[in-house]
Amino acid sequence: MIIVKTASNAGAVFNSRDFESMTIAATLVTANFRTVDSGDTPTRDALALNCTAGTEHEVARGLADLIKSERTVVLDDVTNEFAGLADVTSVNAATINGVPTVSGFHVVDKDDDFTLSAADSGALVAVRSANDIKLPTPAVGLNYTFFAAEDITTTNATISSTTDGNTTEALMFGSITDGGAADPIDNDTTLTLNQGTATDSVIIRAYCVGTGTTTNDNTWLIEGQTGATGSVTPS
Repeated sequence: MIIVKTASNAGAVFNSRDFESMTIAATLVTANFRTVDSGDTPTRDALALNCTAGTEHEVARGLADLIKSERTVVLDDVTNEFAGLADVTSVNAATINGVPTVSGFHVVDKDDDFTLSAADSGALVAVRSANDIKLPTPAVGLNYTFFAAEDITTTNATISSTTDGNTTEALMFGSITDGGAADPIDNDTTLTLNQGTATDSVIIRAYCVGTGTTTNDNTWLIEGQTGATGSVTPS
């Protein structure tokens, strides 16, 4: 059982055996628990935890481990004691019989440089000025959709393929329609969203279709489009 205390005289209890799914967003992890569906509006119980930025997946794993253990634990929002989940900052919501949110993706949006994880597969990834974003270790089926969350006005932003989430390597192939003209990507390492040219019209999709990590392996299939010529430069 997960006992949630939201006030001195308020809270909720979630049955670990009814755990169904989990969603991850910026500084928010939500665990969903099934209930008995009836009528035209099925319901779900949901426990949402706020957490420190950048620790979302660690918190999700820790919460999943607590649920899986089927121990009785207390998440106390009054005393800020969260059963060993160090990066949890507060209980966002403890919803009983709430209307479920249907979501087929999540959004990764960070100000700093970062490496995507396999758990982020399927995400919409926001690209901002000065972001240096690295693709993870190749695994067939991983996919990400990048979008310019703002006009790139101050510093170039980059998206790079890697062998291990850190070491960059030329593993990209495909094509981007850059301002209406096809811009081939032929065994490139990095896509640069150019400062002063790239606008919030840029969309890039990356699909992992192989596991090769040697230069010129066709590992990441890239496609996309931009609103202005010269927005994205492959190299």
